[in-house]
Amino acid sequence: MKTRFPIFITAFVGVFMILKYFFVGQGANGANSFSIYVNAIADELVQWCVIVLGFALVLGVLNVARINLKGIIERKRDWGYKLILIICMVCMFSFGLHKWKLDEETKAAKLVTTSLISQNAPQAEVDSARIYADKLEKKSTTTPFDFMYFSIYMSLSATIFSLLAFYVASAAYRSFRARNFLSALLLISAIVVMIGRVPVGAQISSAFPWLQEWIMTWPNTAGQRAIQIGAAIGVIASGLRIIFGVERPYLKG
Repeated sequence: MKTRFPIFITAFVGVFMILKYFFVGQGANGANSFSIYVNAIADELVQWCVIVLGFALVLGVLNVARINLKGIIERKRDWGYKLILIICMVCMFSFGLHKWKLDEETKAAKLVTTSLISQNAPQAEVDSARIYADKLEKKSTTTPFDFMYFSIYMSLSATIFSLLAFYVASAAYRSFRARNFLSALLLISAIVVMIGRVPVGAQISSAFPWLQEWIMTWPNTAGQRAIQIGAAIGVIASGLRIIFGVERPYLKG
């Protein structure tokens, strides 16, 4: 029962999610009426999934806090990083609530301003309400949450992303070796595209921009579509195996 019930729920939800995209339409006849019922049930299941996702998010946050707090108390390896994680998580949560409160106050102030204008209130009162709304809006864009996100998190993300360029260059250097015909073709295509993408390529020859555009438009697009079709077939196969209980990754752990 512990395994059959989750499998039944997964199959039930998965089947209706699939049927939703095949039965679309409204009307009085049987087929359209069936599609209405299918879409109604699927929409209701989506709402349930959102609620479950909310509980799962709360559970995940509590689990992260529990594991890291235990590591901090027991002074396990890298406990300092765990402490930084907990501090940042608490700060971002608190700053997010503060920003949400300011955003709600800004919306309310704008509604008051709009209401005063529609009621033909005195101009001085309208100007005062507009100034207050603008002040709140400016304050809501300069909160500690914005500073933590845009000035710290985005900067760190850009730094990590820029470090990947060195790994990509290293991998390209190891891969672009003309050991056979296919690797030589890859090397030549990469060189043509890189030269054609920079302004110096057009100065060397007008053929480089045209060649790189041709490579990116035709062979590259064809290869990408083939990979996307293969990935889509794999996703469909994996989804059906999970829906019908052949694979049960949600029962592990």
